[in-house]
Amino acid sequence: MTRSSGALARRYARALLAVVEPSGKDAALALKQELRGFAALTLNRDVKRVLAQPAISAEAKRRVVLALAERSGASALVRKLLELLASRDRLSLVGEVAAEYAGLANAAHGVVAAEVVSAAPLQPAQEQALVAALATKAGSVELTTEVEPGLVGGLVVKVAGRTYDGSVRTRLQALRRLLAASS
Repeated sequence: MTRSSGALARRYARALLAVVEPSGKDAALALKQELRGFAALTLNRDVKRVLAQPAISAEAKRRVVLALAERSGASALVRKLLELLASRDRLSLVGEVAAEYAGLANAAHGVVAAEVVSAAPLQPAQEQALVAALATKAGSVELTTEVEPGLVGGLVVKVAGRTYDGSVRTRLQALRRLLAASS
């Protein structure tokens, strides 16, 4: 994301939040999920190639994205956003707008984003327990998970700008340093 594209995406995201905010928290957070889902569709290799192709007209790109929106059942607000981005030849900003909107909507409604990295996929019960534990300290939590087998075991949790590393990999590295220092 370049500085100028980030600023543009932020402006579109602020405008979206201003439009949806009178409808309340549920509507704002539902739009966040819808935008994320649609942005994921635009990450499809073929769709990305079409949107990045300078030889394809802005009108053709608009038709492709609106057809995707139609098939995915996008709301009228998302379709209007897509029309606006298409009219200004800025469809490449969809993912950035979705990310910026998510941050703004979370901040406006007291939702804290937490990222958990684990060595193996977490079970739903484990995710729920983690959300409950984090919620006691941070309030409402939105959890995203990632799997990194190199952790060996344990978790790395990133929340509110802090990282809590309880991974086996980190413990083994600390033990290795301790043993090297004592010899």
